[in-house]
Amino acid sequence: MESKILREIDLRVSQGQRAALVILTKNKGSAPARQGSTMAVFQDGSSLGTVGGGAIEYDIMKRAQQAIKDGQDFEFDYNLSKDGKLQMSCGGASQGFVKVFYPNSQLIIFGAGHVGQKLARIAVKTAFDVRVVDDRIDFKDAEDLKDISAFIGKNPEEALADLNFSKDSTYIVVATRGHAQDQEVLENILRKDFKYLGNIGSKAKVHSLRKKLTAKGFSKEEIDKIHMPIGIDIDNGSVEEIAISIMAEILLIKNSGQLVQQKLEFE
Repeated sequence: MESKILREIDLRVSQGQRAALVILTKNKGSAPARQGSTMAVFQDGSSLGTVGGGAIEYDIMKRAQQAIKDGQDFEFDYNLSKDGKLQMSCGGASQGFVKVFYPNSQLIIFGAGHVGQKLARIAVKTAFDVRVVDDRIDFKDAEDLKDISAFIGKNPEEALADLNFSKDSTYIVVATRGHAQDQEVLENILRKDFKYLGNIGSKAKVHSLRKKLTAKGFSKEEIDKIHMPIGIDIDNGSVEEIAISIMAEILLIKNSGQLVQQKLEFE
């Protein structure tokens, strides 16, 4: 059972979800489960395995689900007598640990052109799981894409079946070869889960895209989720610096950072 639990945690995490592993590390006296029992608790509220069932398991599951939301491991120590929190009659005690597992941050780049390639190379170096989507198969072997997790040689709509989306760990950059394809991508992913969505383009392109997405029935709130024009305003217009400015914005969001303008005081 332990290997099945670990495999399921690994699967869920690979799909962009958080998961928690519960380990019963120590029993004293009578307890509902054997020492070493394990259980997995998942982001959707489901579980696999058991640490004894009943009141103790129910309470641990609630606490584990909160830990998944908060991103906090914790230890537990239950007095299983009538005087304990759970008012049980076992008469023993159970101690254990809950470990939360997190998915790697995933960057999905729609478009394998110059900016997409440079961005992919930088993102790999910053430990992102990078996937590039472009139906131009000949770009697959580009030097800057050699270390990415996957090159998906399909059009944007077909590629969706090969991608996982998470509100906690999915970052998306839209940099295709044309306005029409950018719009196609945005229409297909704007209502999916993601942490960050950015679209490359000029102010005129941004204005045009906003109008077209509005005409397609997307609300202002939905459209405002798109970072466009993309990137922090630090580049000189070169492909390399544009990619750096995009990555800087993504890291700012990922690490809950803030742009702080330093005020220099002179005596």
